Amino acid sequence: MSQKRFSHLIGLCFAIWFSAVGPVHGQEATKEVWPEIDIWYRFSPSWRLSMYIPLSKNIETKYREGSIVVQADYAWGKTRILQSRRLLDENRSQQMKVCLSRGGYLAAKSLDDNGDAYQENMMFFEEHFRTPFKGHLLVSHRMRSDLRWIGDDNTFSYRIRYRLMLEREWQIKKVSLVPFVNVEPNYDSRYQTINRVRLIGGTSLSWSPRLAIEGNITYQHDSRSSVTNLYALNIILHVYFEARRFTKA
Repeated sequence: MSQKRFSHLIGLCFAIWFSAVGPVHGQEATKEVWPEIDIWYRFSPSWRLSMYIPLSKNIETKYREGSIVVQADYAWGKTRILQSRRLLDENRSQQMKVCLSRGGYLAAKSLDDNGDAYQENMMFFEEHFRTPFKGHLLVSHRMRSDLRWIGDDNTFSYRIRYRLMLEREWQIKKVSLVPFVNVEPNYDSRYQTINRVRLIGGTSLSWSPRLAIEGNITYQHDSRSSVTNLYALNIILHVYFEARRFTKA
């Protein structure tokens, strides 16, 4: 990928962000910490199961939420540029597949109050389209639909989420470093508008076939929330497993 084209993609990320966010000066802001553990199990070159356990804690109010996410994904398709590499969420080095479909379920609630302040059940579906370029640069597009049931009365709503992500891998001996940046606007049926935009930048670091750690900084603008601007530190431990027959292959 040429430097000019790469600059255009970076510019597109920020254009999506600024077009939805607009000016943020003088608006309320809060800070949170998001620790998380992700467990991945690959049982074929294309099929994979995973479970996420994310938590969130507001630094000022000490309010906490917890979630459990289970999902399955299937990857297929060859790319024009054949390369064997690690992805941000795939620790096993293998030939890139251009498409990935994913479906899953999320259960979330506020902690310390048995879910009285917040609880949600959600089904989600994702389509990923990944294009590798020379220089180990990867451009990914993700379309996601969230079907949500929120609160004690299970009020139904849905979200449509598009994410554009750029990532690049550097390998130093057995260590893989994958810095990334992404932007994600959300359409929420409750408000019939794009009310939320996230901008995330960070990196993942893997040093063994089984473990990787990821750290990122998230800025979130939500025009329909009581707190318009949110800044979060996200730290994720990835743990990878594979079927024995796949490991030997």
